[in-house]
Amino acid sequence: MAPRKRIVPSKPVKVGTYRVAIEAGPVGPLKKAIGKGLGDFNVAAAGPYEYTQFVIGVRDAKGALRGGFLMELYYESAFLKWAWVDEKLRRKSLGRTLMAVAEDESRKHGAKNLWLDTFSFQARPFYEKLGYKVFGTLEMGRPEIKRYWLTKDL
Repeated sequence: MAPRKRIVPSKPVKVGTYRVAIEAGPVGPLKKAIGKGLGDFNVAAAGPYEYTQFVIGVRDAKGALRGGFLMELYYESAFLKWAWVDEKLRRKSLGRTLMAVAEDESRKHGAKNLWLDTFSFQARPFYEKLGYKVFGTLEMGRPEIKRYWLTKDL
């Protein structure tokens, strides 16, 4: 991955008595505050929900993490946020096994569907073989790169 460019705070834009600007400083506390505000709004609009995260890991005989999924569950839906399997371990049924565990665990927590996103250079055909259907596509600004959103009823 290329080094990230430093985001430099710009001149604030005034809207009445409010100012809109790039925030300086650590993102963590700001992310938490925005998440709380959004969560409060969502509960008021759609009712309470449980939010759960879990990781499904692939470890070798020495205990080193060689792949895994980061899952999120909310509003009776499961989201595969991150998926990775060490390149040397691909095509050994580990991805298929990770998906089966993710689907089973999501069902146990009441999820009715599982959704995910993947880039055109990643694993779309793999997910489609497992019954996932594309429900959205985004052009990423480079003709050779697209981002796909897929879902499957559980």
